Amino acid sequence: MMTSTYKAIKQALIVLLISLSASCSDNEVEYYGILDHRPEGKDGMWVIDGKSFSVTEEVELDEDHGPISVGACVELEMEEGDVKEIESAEMEKCQHKQQ
Repeated sequence: MMTSTYKAIKQALIVLLISLSASCSDNEVEYYGILDHRPEGKDGMWVIDGKSFSVTEEVELDEDHGPISVGACVELEMEEGDVKEIESAEMEKCQHKQQ
């Protein structure tokens, strides 16, 4: 069981990694995580591994590896800080997140 301090440190590291990745690769970021929460439709706040992302109707959803539902492994693609695509992913891509 993770303590709240551990969760806060983990979330801070995720934010740092996302921002570092964005500055290192043409402002494009790919991030894998477990979907914690999503709105009923597409538009709204999505929570992946405890981090909130604002998603608009323009964001592409790709369910090639299963439904994009709470508990699923997803790949989040961002460009210049904006979410561009959310894609279902093989659970193996998120295995390290569940330890």
